[in-house]
Amino acid sequence: MILLNQGKSWFLIYSNMKNILDFLIEVGKLKKMPRTGFVWLGIKNPETIAQHSFRVAIMNWILGKKMKPKFNLKKIIQISLVHDLCEIYAGDITPYWGLLPKDKKKRKEILKRWIRFPQEIKAKRDQVKFIREKASLQKLVRVLPLKLEKEIMNCWLDYERLISREGKFVKQGDKVETLLQALEYWGPKPDSPVIGWWEEVEDLVDHPILLEFLEKLEKKFYQEKKVNGELKFLLEIGKLKTMSRTGWILRNVKNPETIAEHSFSLAMASWVLSQRRILDLEKMLKMSLVYEICELLAGDVTPYDELLPSNKKKKILKRWPRFSRKEKAKIFLKDYRREKKALEKITSGLSPNLKKEIIDLWDECKGRKTLEGKFVNQAYWLVTYLQALQYFKENKKFPILAWYEQMREFIEDSNLLELMGEMEDKYLPKRKIKFL
Repeated sequence: MILLNQGKSWFLIYSNMKNILDFLIEVGKLKKMPRTGFVWLGIKNPETIAQHSFRVAIMNWILGKKMKPKFNLKKIIQISLVHDLCEIYAGDITPYWGLLPKDKKKRKEILKRWIRFPQEIKAKRDQVKFIREKASLQKLVRVLPLKLEKEIMNCWLDYERLISREGKFVKQGDKVETLLQALEYWGPKPDSPVIGWWEEVEDLVDHPILLEFLEKLEKKFYQEKKVNGELKFLLEIGKLKTMSRTGWILRNVKNPETIAEHSFSLAMASWVLSQRRILDLEKMLKMSLVYEICELLAGDVTPYDELLPSNKKKKILKRWPRFSRKEKAKIFLKDYRREKKALEKITSGLSPNLKKEIIDLWDECKGRKTLEGKFVNQAYWLVTYLQALQYFKENKKFPILAWYEQMREFIEDSNLLELMGEMEDKYLPKRKIKFL
């Protein structure tokens, strides 16, 4: 707590890292919350709310970039990231809430079509949903510094009440991304649940850029035509929703975090942790979203891959490997070249300007070449450490020592070190593990 004297006025600046940690832990619950509609329709291991929010943010950014006059892209990404935060406590409330029978067959039949209500009934149901979700979000953000609390609430209200051009675009883009996911699950099969999402989109979406994108969806899934550009890119990005992080697989974690979920967590962390820094937030949010997309083709390589033959890797998983500076430089350069080559291929169908922007953002973050890149790179490791600590809490056999040692090598920002201390106080009380 800091008191600043400016003339006769006193300003109280309060920032509690313990509260920030509590907020990030609660937001992380979205990584385990499957989307209700897909659960009801019998999809095995359906996407989580975090996975959905990740692609909504990227999709709205790259499609919104085409808008003239220009959108506020920082606002687009922020609204996309927070649009479902209320569901942490309110749950994923679908338009069918309170109407579906318990019988699964009858339920599936109803869910095949978009449900329409008379305007008066729809308004009442929408108001009940709004009040419940608003209370949920207020409960979540009340631990944050006032400025940040208002910022997140205003983004969500913009989405719900369609206050700005950006809010309206994100609201419609959210529906389009859900339709895209439904098509990925079921394809263009007749009499499938996809028709319900098409009907919803036709009711609600009227933005020219999104209508153009919907035409590309039809060509891809119904006319079986090859597509490039944004749609091909977003279809590839969607694979990150089911791509588990290698570090967790090596440690035999059940239902491990995916790359899409980690990227969502990184974006939220970069946002809330940068409040004490004069940094370009739009750039950091974009970096967070694209930093790991190279792993679609490059693979999620761990620091252990260069050290020992695969049959001996298990011997080093409990400790962080130590390399000389020369070895580190060699490993970094090899990873850099492989990942950049993969990223160039993934973005090859995008416009030259967008492709360059994504690669430049990744390059700044990978090489810590700017203040923003350096901050997001450290936040990446910190968010990973938080997840590792949570896995350790669930299973005390989890080799947390490796991550503990690793953080001492990568984290140097004072804010992030402060949060790391709070994390360890919470998950490693009195250091009940031996750090040798």
